[in-house]
Amino acid sequence: MRYILLLLISSLLFSQPNDVQKVSLQLAWLHQFQFAGYYMAKEKGFYEEAGLDVELKEYRSGMNVFDEVVEGRANFGVGRSSMIRYDSSGKKVVMLAAIFQSSPNILLALEDSNIKRVEDFKNKFIMKTKEAIDNASIAAMLKSHDIGLDDLHYVEHSFNLNDLIDKNVDLYAAYISNEPYTLQKRGIKYRVFSPADDGFNFYSDILFTSRKYLENHHEIVKNFREASLKGWEYAFSHIEESIDVILQKYNTQNKTREALLYEAKKLKKLAYIDNTKIGEITLNQIQRTYDVYKILGLTQETLNAKNLVYDSYKTYFTEDEHEYIKKKKAVRFCTQPNALPYSAIDNGRFIGIGFGVLNMVKRDSGLNFELVETKTLHESLEKAKKRECDIMPMMEATDSRKKLFKLTSYYYEEPLVITTKKEENYILNIESVLDKTFAVKSSTSFIEKLKKHYPKINLKEVESIQEGFDCVERGECFGYIDVLMSSAYYIQHHNIVGFKIAGQLDESVKVRMAIRDDDELLFSIIDKTIKNISKKDIQNIINSWISVNYTKPLDIWYFKEIMIIVFLFILFLLYREYFLKKKNRELERLQKELIELNKTLEQKVYEATKDLQKAQEIAKLGSWVCQENREGKRKLRWSKETYDICEIEYSLQEGINARFFTKVHPEDVEKVKEFYAKSLRNSHKNFIRHRLLMDDGRVKYVDEHSETFYDEDGTRTSYGTIQDVTQEVLLKQEMMKKDAFIIHQSRLAQMGEMMSMIAHQWKQPLSAIGATQMTISTAIELEKYDLSDEKQRKDFLNFLKTRLDKIALYVQSLSDIIRDFRDFYKPKKESAYLSIDSIIKKANELLGDTLEASKIEVELDLNSSSTIKVHENELIQVILNILNNAKEQFQNSTILDAKIKISSYESDREIFVTIEDNGGGVDEEIIDKIFDPYFSTKLEKHGTGLGLYMSKIIISEYHSGDISVVNTKNGAKFIIKLKKVTKDI
Repeated sequence: MRYILLLLISSLLFSQPNDVQKVSLQLAWLHQFQFAGYYMAKEKGFYEEAGLDVELKEYRSGMNVFDEVVEGRANFGVGRSSMIRYDSSGKKVVMLAAIFQSSPNILLALEDSNIKRVEDFKNKFIMKTKEAIDNASIAAMLKSHDIGLDDLHYVEHSFNLNDLIDKNVDLYAAYISNEPYTLQKRGIKYRVFSPADDGFNFYSDILFTSRKYLENHHEIVKNFREASLKGWEYAFSHIEESIDVILQKYNTQNKTREALLYEAKKLKKLAYIDNTKIGEITLNQIQRTYDVYKILGLTQETLNAKNLVYDSYKTYFTEDEHEYIKKKKAVRFCTQPNALPYSAIDNGRFIGIGFGVLNMVKRDSGLNFELVETKTLHESLEKAKKRECDIMPMMEATDSRKKLFKLTSYYYEEPLVITTKKEENYILNIESVLDKTFAVKSSTSFIEKLKKHYPKINLKEVESIQEGFDCVERGECFGYIDVLMSSAYYIQHHNIVGFKIAGQLDESVKVRMAIRDDDELLFSIIDKTIKNISKKDIQNIINSWISVNYTKPLDIWYFKEIMIIVFLFILFLLYREYFLKKKNRELERLQKELIELNKTLEQKVYEATKDLQKAQEIAKLGSWVCQENREGKRKLRWSKETYDICEIEYSLQEGINARFFTKVHPEDVEKVKEFYAKSLRNSHKNFIRHRLLMDDGRVKYVDEHSETFYDEDGTRTSYGTIQDVTQEVLLKQEMMKKDAFIIHQSRLAQMGEMMSMIAHQWKQPLSAIGATQMTISTAIELEKYDLSDEKQRKDFLNFLKTRLDKIALYVQSLSDIIRDFRDFYKPKKESAYLSIDSIIKKANELLGDTLEASKIEVELDLNSSSTIKVHENELIQVILNILNNAKEQFQNSTILDAKIKISSYESDREIFVTIEDNGGGVDEEIIDKIFDPYFSTKLEKHGTGLGLYMSKIIISEYHSGDISVVNTKNGAKFIIKLKKVTKDI
């Protein structure tokens, strides 16, 4: 027996838990600090605490990390922004966390090469991996400087920096945290070309998994993500310790401590840009990255960013469940039709708390629900038995109901309470009133529970809550037992007086959804959805239906409170005597502590200053203080970050003002001097944005704020900040370039339409000229006139003049057509005061013949007489875009009586233009997207997806108006709304 006991103890002590999950992470490169967070999550036991046994797989030459994960050879991977493009092409992944908020990818060139700027890249040899150019930030940097991918000669990456040093290549794709350190150690001067300098800060080292793995292992993915981010926070907070671990276990590249420290500091800056939370991913940044790929022509697919980012993706459904939701038209449900606030049927509508919960399930699952009307709970249960209902939204688990349904996890738990007359005492112990009679509704599910838990309880079953209250009112029953909200709702909404909720039972009711037991997928979908609905959302639904006031036993609590006060007073007297004796000893102790505090004050001030410097470094925010006494003597102090922003040596303490002005852009020197002079002259808050010109030619944009305070002795002290906003400014400039590019692209697309219109309108005059020329040629060839006869010669000259005059008229007509279209395409930056009706007529004239040739009838109903300030050609372009879209819709349909109606009207403050067609309308699934850039319903080769996006920009930004579309009975209706700003008199 003793040996058996020892064996059992040994098995308990040394056995491993059998629920540990083995997973693998494919790294994007060889071991180095770039993956320190994963090392520390493993070494510090964060993965083990999450129930995970993680294998860290080092990169192998020629490997595609994306394919390793998608094809299942690894569960997780570390990827780059290029995975956005792969995902849109069908290889579905989910981004879990972006470790670096800006890409470390750079291009290096030697300083003694003839490459001084990005424009010098043309026809140069670049050593790169496929991913380096596919990376959005590198590709965008090249594109922003008009460098195409075909303008470079590519060399397969050898990962040997000597190829750059020996000038085998001109440019070398590198990491900001690695190769620059090597060049510095070898004393080789170099130039860095970073996408961040052009405002392209895109995510890098993105932790991801396949969508299939996530849907089947949601809990594992969640635990792995949390443990990994915890590891990264630890690694960046304990850099030296992390480097020790790498040197001992993961140093396959034989890096030195100094190299790893250099790498760590560089990467930490990239991880916490703008003080972001480690791993943060935003939908806006993902969409912006994808827009760059689209502009570069690297993809044409539409991206749903929500399905790509972990925090917004529905992670708890399997592929089979997603397919079920997609195919299921409606889930039929029955309910208790007269049980408010829980559920009721009112004029064919489902209302109550159950309705709110069902709406949340619909919102989060995508299922649609259809009410099967009944008049009683019994009828609902019978229909459920016959499978005429798929679910019941509110039900408690009882033995009898478990035989009919599969019951989900409960989403709300509510206590059972006793309602009595007001004069009854509060019930502290249910056992004390078990000799009384209690009313309870016969249809409730908890009767069995009450009888089982309280065998001696006397229950009188009633048909309704009203009958239960009547029983208490007549004195036949001591109290009425029901769930809390049901009783409270009845009292509150029927203005019941003389009753109170006087006691609470130990039992409670757990509310669930009941699902037919032969539909496993439906049960799984609804159960998962309910588990993911927050308690706060459930409580908000409940709060909208009822607020409950509890009656408290004031008599008992009043007595208790008095006793507590007396007891506390006695304690106070005893403590006061003790306190007086202890006071001297305490003062002595405090004196000793004060001495110790004084000793450590300097250290604490140092630490606080260090924290402030770190915060300034992260925010790229420097500070300065300038003091000037009565004699005009000034003293200027800068923070370390101010030196870093201005790129001035920190050791320079004297003459920093003069050195600073050597850094100010020559064109901005005067206004900066005026800013500082103004700062010292008054105590107002001052602001300036100006440029700094660095020694290597780079331009920085900085924001400066200042405010001056005056002391009693006449000393003036100015406090100021300086912040590097280069990335923000360049980003705005890039976005402006992007919008201009989009509008230009749309104009080029519409130019083709215009050429078609010109060709159509030239057809008739050219035919007439040809016919006239033929008439003249025929008359000459047939010798219709005898030119030797004076009279016939005169007739011939009249005949010839008449025909040539006609040709001249036709040529003038051709010229007029060209002039009209030329005027439309003239760039007009200035706006003018015009009537909307005249603009509509001009647009109709430009496109009228084309629409008529397509057998499309155009009706004008113009009722606007006011003139407003508009950009004429841009507004015409908007109208032509809409008319062309309508024309193409008619061409793709079988509408025989194609019609377009253009109307104008106005109110006191606004002018409206509507363009309505009978072409069948816009699909409701895409109607909210048609103004998005690159969204097109046309075939890829026929549509750019820019026309309506450009129209929206013209209306909203050029005219401060609005454009929208709605479906009518027969087609689509575009509505343009402009503010009525008339010309000043």
